[in-house]
Amino acid sequence: MMWIAFAGKELFRKKIVLVASVLTLLFVALFNFGLYKVTHRGHSIVQLPFENILEGMTMLMLGLLFAGMIVAFLVLFATMGTISGEVENGLMLAVLARPIPRWKLYLGKYFGTGFWIFLYSTVLFLMIYLPVHEMANMPMQTASLVKTWLLFCWGPLLLLAVSLLGSAYLPMLGNGVACAMLYGLGLFSSFAESIINAKGGNETLSSISLGVSMVMPSNSLFSRMTYETIQGIDLPLLPDIMSSLGPFSPSNVPSPAFIGYTVIYLIALLALGCRAFKNKDIA
Repeated sequence: MMWIAFAGKELFRKKIVLVASVLTLLFVALFNFGLYKVTHRGHSIVQLPFENILEGMTMLMLGLLFAGMIVAFLVLFATMGTISGEVENGLMLAVLARPIPRWKLYLGKYFGTGFWIFLYSTVLFLMIYLPVHEMANMPMQTASLVKTWLLFCWGPLLLLAVSLLGSAYLPMLGNGVACAMLYGLGLFSSFAESIINAKGGNETLSSISLGVSMVMPSNSLFSRMTYETIQGIDLPLLPDIMSSLGPFSPSNVPSPAFIGYTVIYLIALLALGCRAFKNKDIA
């Protein structure tokens, strides 16, 4: 609880909570406006079966994609100087003057910040899902909804571990640039693979995309989240629903084994971070 309170105090002190809240409300307002226009525009007398649900599904994936990007950049800008920044300004010397092992401090920073990131991700997920559920009349099984929510929150927690590890090795701005570019590379490689797979596929690109996903699994988790959402719709849908989603179609869905890999990956990142911080010269 101490680390959670300390992380929350830091987020408030740096005005991160205020700025994130204002911009999040703006994003949600624009999303709801667009959703309303899409779901309430005039339809022709003859329309495809479950057309409203398909539109809602597309809007949900679009909303969750950009919401995930918002959470990702919040993680990056809030944590890119967690270790290196405090070392540079001398604050770390005062913190380590207390009789506390470095690994406990490192894990405390991760889990303290992770709690608030998880809470923010949950609130943002509900602010995207509930309007779609109401306006598009899109039913969803509880089990699939829970899986989608957990996958949405899991990606930022992995990114937090990557950013925290980078902060133990790189200067603040260098770590921010490196993590942001790695995150962007993950998005680009995944969407490029989806587009090329629709035209026959490319083994080289698939191998590169897999390698990037092993280092930055965020977009692979998004593909799995899309798959879980489609599986959770409690209605018989069109056979070509996957292709109907366009770029949001989960063409290469990660297996449950890959989700298990991300758990091991997180543990490895935290272990490496504890080791790096233990050996870091803070003088």
